[in-house]
Amino acid sequence: MILITKEELIQTLRDCLKDNQSQAKEPEEAGSKILFLKDAAGFLGVAVQTMYGYTHRNTIPYYKRGKKVYFKECDLIAWLEKGRNKSIDEIQQEAKGLL
Repeated sequence: MILITKEELIQTLRDCLKDNQSQAKEPEEAGSKILFLKDAAGFLGVAVQTMYGYTHRNTIPYYKRGKKVYFKECDLIAWLEKGRNKSIDEIQQEAKGLL
């Protein structure tokens, strides 16, 4: 069993908070932004209830810590791109390639 003093624990927590705050201030990589549920719903242009439905059915990538649900912007973009439908021109080009 490892024992530490109350002061050591408080200092460790302060150091962790400082590290987290400094990381939050650094510029984020494109698309790696973390979104809360309401922000993700706004990003996708859907209702918050729709987002709850997506997470309940595991149709959208998400992260959960406790009762909070989070989304990565890059994951949402990739999810959107997987649902892309081909245009008529693209379908015709593929058909010509098969002949």
